Amino acid sequence: ELKPFIQDEIVVAHNIGFDAGCLAQTLEYYDLAQPTYERACTLKIYKKKLNIACAEHGIPLKHHDALSDAEGCAELYRRWVAGK
Repeated sequence: ELKPFIQDEIVVAHNIGFDAGCLAQTLEYYDLAQPTYERACTLKIYKKKLNIACAEHGIPLKHHDALSDAEGCAELYRRWVAGK
């Protein structure tokens, strides 16, 4: 069910290594194919914890709330891409 959303897309996370590792282990456990996707990591880009990076850039965040963390990470990435 997840594959169509990430296959050949850029998947952005704060510490993508952790999230990609969890996904890979879960897919392996259920003997499912690994999708091909590009990884982008806002932790590597900003070199700060999510709550600190968001605060420094004026991005609202309810830290450790999954949706808020995802939106904050997405906004950090969007701003980074726009500034390239």
